[in-house]
Amino acid sequence: MRERAIAAGWFETRRRGTLRWWDGSRWTEHLVVRGRSTTLAEDRASVRRQLIVTEVVLVALMVVSLLIALWGSLPVVAVRPVIVAAGTAAVCVPIVITRQLRLVALPSRRFGVPALR
Repeated sequence: MRERAIAAGWFETRRRGTLRWWDGSRWTEHLVVRGRSTTLAEDRASVRRQLIVTEVVLVALMVVSLLIALWGSLPVVAVRPVIVAAGTAAVCVPIVITRQLRLVALPSRRFGVPALR
């Protein structure tokens, strides 16, 4: 099936819960994310803001855990899992979010869905 033969409409992207508008000849910037209408630029800005807040919270949790371990009454063994989890999450979250940002721009890989040009 040729792309020109595919009618305009909303198509799923590779990110769950996100649809992107095909105008019959090309992909547009318009998205629907979990029922909320937006654009690619607005969605990326929103996700980046969430990423910054998440990173700040994870780093703060890691610093507080380190301070408790160093100067608190709890032994390091009790606080170590929190330190490791927060540090790992602080490294992994940006990688996962970056991947999600790439996926929202890509149409799903199903028959009848126009390929991104």
